[in-house]
Amino acid sequence: MTKLYQPSLKKIHSTNLYKFQKAVEKEFNRKFSDYKKFWQWSNQYPDLFWNFLIDHFNIPLIQKKSFKILNKKSQFWKTVFFEKSLINYYQLIFSNMSKDLAIHFVGENSFEEKITYENLNNRVNSLSNYFKSLKIKKGDVIAGYLPNIPDTVISFLAAAKIGAVWSSCSSDFGVKAVVDRFSQLNPKVLIVADYYFYNGKKFDYSKNLSQLKRKLNNPIIIKAGYPSKNLKSQLSKIYSNKDYKVNNPPQQLEFNHPLYVLYSSGTTGLPKCITHGHGGSLIQHTKELSLHTNVKKNTKMFFLTTCGWMMWNWTVSNLLLGSSIVLYDGSPFFPRANRIINISKRTKATMLGAGAKIYEAIQNNYKSKTKNILEKIECFISTGSPLSPETFKFMNKKLNSNASIHSVSGGTDIVSCFMLGVPTLPVFAGEIQGPGLGMNIDVFDEKGKPTNKTGELVCKTPFPSKPIYFWNDKRFKKYKSAYFEKFNNIWSHGDYVQKTKNGGYIIYGRSDATLNPGGVRIGTGEIYNSLQKFDWIMDSLATGYLTDNDEKVILFLKTSKKLPYQYDLDVKKHVKSTLSPRHVPWKIFCVSDIPRTKSGKNSEILVKKIINNDKVQNLGAIANSEVIEEYKKLKIND
Repeated sequence: MTKLYQPSLKKIHSTNLYKFQKAVEKEFNRKFSDYKKFWQWSNQYPDLFWNFLIDHFNIPLIQKKSFKILNKKSQFWKTVFFEKSLINYYQLIFSNMSKDLAIHFVGENSFEEKITYENLNNRVNSLSNYFKSLKIKKGDVIAGYLPNIPDTVISFLAAAKIGAVWSSCSSDFGVKAVVDRFSQLNPKVLIVADYYFYNGKKFDYSKNLSQLKRKLNNPIIIKAGYPSKNLKSQLSKIYSNKDYKVNNPPQQLEFNHPLYVLYSSGTTGLPKCITHGHGGSLIQHTKELSLHTNVKKNTKMFFLTTCGWMMWNWTVSNLLLGSSIVLYDGSPFFPRANRIINISKRTKATMLGAGAKIYEAIQNNYKSKTKNILEKIECFISTGSPLSPETFKFMNKKLNSNASIHSVSGGTDIVSCFMLGVPTLPVFAGEIQGPGLGMNIDVFDEKGKPTNKTGELVCKTPFPSKPIYFWNDKRFKKYKSAYFEKFNNIWSHGDYVQKTKNGGYIIYGRSDATLNPGGVRIGTGEIYNSLQKFDWIMDSLATGYLTDNDEKVILFLKTSKKLPYQYDLDVKKHVKSTLSPRHVPWKIFCVSDIPRTKSGKNSEILVKKIINNDKVQNLGAIANSEVIEEYKKLKIND
């Protein structure tokens, strides 16, 4: 692979990672010749590594009697970090009452708002006191059905401060998608906005409120207003109410007390409620943002995300380090294709993050001959799907040749990354730079042995940001099934990857049935549930067709003999309105039957291999293998 970027010795020595490594070397009388050796040490001595990280960043951890850094159990998922200790995710932010910028909001409607740390803390404090007045207690769930606006960040932090559990869905989710997620949590409070903007249109989703309230067991509703000059929302009144101004410190919580609930893609049935703790999220994000992304107090990170994606949680954690974040709500390409570039310039962002498909779209629409057009950007961050070598080269050549390019990979499951940027290393086109410190990853073949060829991404030992549990998952049945069925006591992540000779990684796609159109993971189970409305659909199968560095959703339908007029348009419209635009199939095919295993499961991965011209094996497990030829003859791309 082509080397695109080599940090100078001066740059290397100025990085947080280099300084941290030198501090470790001094503390433990060690010397690491390269990053690989440092990474190996972090996994060989996880108790030393994670405890030193706590001390290095002055993370306020209260040690109780019988405190234990690492209580290693025989089962991966049972291992506990920092047992018998107290912490609160919000405490680091709470300690910063400066007039430095915390949040810079930009809306598609061009309205902007700047919030300092002092103002942020005042708003969080008022809202957390209001929650207490509603008798919201530690462990209660507060849910947000919100755009990517400052109120969303404030609501999350206010929940964290009092030990309530936060969960959020993006504003473009339909009612069914929201209910499928939030109904599992039984939230005491639901925070909503009246509308949002996208692609030049104003979407009023307040009409869904009565339906949501009924289906979610009548939670308390709090109204957030979309930012504007004359904002008079319920939340804005709470912020200014003198009755809630008393400045209380954050509640001390057990290290693994739940912080937020994120959702799996819903491949089999309802999305799983992946629950992450205060301590694990705090120290993992601190490590990744400071050491791997080189975030400093003067950093201004602009990450294009919604509050239904884990990168939103990751972005908010920049506030732990005293840096600032840019929140943008709206289409990245309205009213013109250069919208993201213009916002980056106007807000003076120093880091830009987005899904790989956003960068590819910028590349396809780039007309300027000017180089280094984003000269203030120090680091580009890409995730969601593999970033192609061509886009790597475009970003280096046109956007900023002096900036590092960090392709990162992890997910909702760990609310962080397994592989990501390493600011002391060079950048090669098409490669992720390296594994994260303290993340003992490897690549296994089908027999569970390490391989230098393409194989399954695994993690061999526990890490603090693993889920503390799945909500309503008695005896950890769903948890164990999600990660530990493929290899005994080894975390299997569901990605096909390959190590490179440079010490980096290349991701080739998902090894499971999860769909990834446009870099956004979605599950097939939600699509199937949505299709139950149509009585003429007898069976269905959704899978992905790989094309142009993207994955497109293909839907196969077994139908009754008489099809409604424009049935495909009806299906697409219904899926879009009940779930989201991301779930809408690219193409729909009517077939005689859906391939199923002898145990009755539909064969999504098998069909995916067929339509992508991959080798197909183990047809003996298919009960109706005679239909396979029908799928082989389909012209997907015609």
